[in-house]
Amino acid sequence: MRVEEAVLPGVGRKYTITVQSGDRIVIVVHHSGKREVQYFEAGEEDEPTMALDLTDEEARELGAILAGVLFHPEAVGDTQSKLGQKVIEWIKVLPGSKLVGKRVGELALPPGAHLLAVDRPGAPLIPNPSPDTLLETGDTLVVAGNREAVEALKRTL
Repeated sequence: MRVEEAVLPGVGRKYTITVQSGDRIVIVVHHSGKREVQYFEAGEEDEPTMALDLTDEEARELGAILAGVLFHPEAVGDTQSKLGQKVIEWIKVLPGSKLVGKRVGELALPPGAHLLAVDRPGAPLIPNPSPDTLLETGDTLVVAGNREAVEALKRTL
């Protein structure tokens, strides 16, 4: 897969993703949060086969699904997904954990580690949780970043 990034002055950024089949997905991320997604079949240059506009919230939920936040197949590995030099980890808040009762804003995230979402059993996914989000037993923290930062975070939990 090849990813090309271009700055669109006054608009945002454009990502062109070419997959192994030659098909392309073009994603324009607007400063407003809006996303435009276009799909081009291999060899098609002018007209997309499909076009879709997403709100910021819809794009984040789609991204979470694609990243395996809601379900990560066993073929990916036990808890990690490789994104180049980056990793995504799912960290379960176990009974008795020092995380229980803490707010997201109280977490000491090492530089390079980012909390993407909190997955709470029986509740909708909490993408990009606010600092006021209270952590509960059974929550799963979805954390991304460079491997060293994510490993450092896991050691502190």
